[in-house]
Amino acid sequence: MIRTVKRNLVTVTIMALLIVTLSVTVFTGCKTTSSQETTKASDQAGSDLKFKDETLVLTGSNTLLEVAQKWAEEFMKVNGGKITVSGEGSGVGFAALLNGTTDLANASRSIKKEEMDKGIESGLDIKEFTVLYDGISIVTSKNINVKELTTDQLADIYMGKITNWKEVGGPDANIVAAARDTSSGTGEFFLEEIIQKGKKETGNDYSPNCLRLQSTSDIVNQVANNENTIGYIGIGYLKDAGDTVNTVAVKKGDKDAVMPTVKSVADKSYPISRALYIYGNAKKMSAIAQAYVDFVLSPEGQMIGEEAGYVKVK
Repeated sequence: MIRTVKRNLVTVTIMALLIVTLSVTVFTGCKTTSSQETTKASDQAGSDLKFKDETLVLTGSNTLLEVAQKWAEEFMKVNGGKITVSGEGSGVGFAALLNGTTDLANASRSIKKEEMDKGIESGLDIKEFTVLYDGISIVTSKNINVKELTTDQLADIYMGKITNWKEVGGPDANIVAAARDTSSGTGEFFLEEIIQKGKKETGNDYSPNCLRLQSTSDIVNQVANNENTIGYIGIGYLKDAGDTVNTVAVKKGDKDAVMPTVKSVADKSYPISRALYIYGNAKKMSAIAQAYVDFVLSPEGQMIGEEAGYVKVK
């Protein structure tokens, strides 16, 4: 679907054909980096690679970081070039797109009106590409035996109104709520969709006692390595988190509680589902940028997204 319209320091430089150096900091059971990852490659061989001497910069969503790395790697095997991918948060990606320091912005939320207005004022023609669908999965520490939570209970937990697990059927222990920081599209989506109940209660906000963490890996580390903790992560990271966390079914209104799965996100029965995006400036869309987006939306690119745990657009 196409229409015109902070701080995880992760930077990946990928060049095609031969990867010779890889330095990664990983949390147990998950491939997502939490500090810095750099991949270097030898000079590309062959003069038939279409974008051999061109570069592409991708900035933004930490949720999309891992799958964007895979997209870039596969794209460059066929097309060449040099792609740099960073996952510092959707807000950082939009800021970079507006100031011209990135070619494309990866985002786990839609662009805000004020960001769009700023782009228009600067003469940009911002184009949105919906590239995958995702479900925000609720996870808890292994010592918490709560099987399901309602969206209202989640809102009250993250606002600090529910502070003990026994209030929602768990043990008598204080709840530690882990959330994403203010640069995170996932954090903003969860705020608007759950805490503010679909933007109907805009005065609601995260409790000052919430842990505001920079990345998905930080959330998983916190939940997996400490007791009594709750957090949220994209569905694409559940497989990597494995049995280090418990996954909670979510109930909205009078509907049954639903577990986050590819099927429940695809059929929209899971209540915390969303689209994932790439944004570009149509007035300065380079040939390699357009080719990359076309690849992401191609059957091959969508299969890569599905293999990463997300739901294909088509």
